[in-house]
Amino acid sequence: MLLLFTQSVFAFGFIDDNSEKIIKDTWDSQTFSQLESGIVAVPQSVVDSYVQSAVTNYPDISSLEVLIHPDNLIEVNIDSKASGKVKLEGTITQFVQNKDISSMTVHIQKKELVGRPLTSWIFSRVSAGLLVKLFGNPLNGNEYGITTDVDGNNLIINFKPFIDQSSLKDVTIMGSSLVDAINIDSVSTQEGTLFLHTSLNGGSVAFSAVKSFL
Repeated sequence: MLLLFTQSVFAFGFIDDNSEKIIKDTWDSQTFSQLESGIVAVPQSVVDSYVQSAVTNYPDISSLEVLIHPDNLIEVNIDSKASGKVKLEGTITQFVQNKDISSMTVHIQKKELVGRPLTSWIFSRVSAGLLVKLFGNPLNGNEYGITTDVDGNNLIINFKPFIDQSSLKDVTIMGSSLVDAINIDSVSTQEGTLFLHTSLNGGSVAFSAVKSFL
């Protein structure tokens, strides 16, 4: 997720003016300190900005809102061509990003068709997996290559294709891709804030070099 909310960082080595600018445009000292501490706070405003920029690449979705609540709870309000306005409430049960996996799993606990009480009653009692079979999956078919598989009421979002297509794959620190230099091991939440629990694979010299430009 961190890679979804940031731009690329310069590969450690010869640092020209353009690379220095990339570092300064991407990071600030506070965010980098959070990275080093192992917890990066992502406020609701950043989530909103990302969602609004991403939704334009999902042709079946008219609008999308993701709200962050405590205890890894999220609320999703989605308006799609297939199903109309839908409200979902669920829990993030897994979020992992490393060189092998970039995946998030959300367990859906509540489903509601907004403004259609009778149909919504039936809708709420049908598994997300069956609903996808009936209405299709508006979260697939995007230019990022991100896929969403549904198993019962679990949504498994695979964003590795997005990471693999990113220019970050070409950015290296001490010979390693930046994608492999930063792991997200898990997430936690409080009202309006998502916390990424991170670990670093890059050497301390490389990260010190990046930090020196902030």
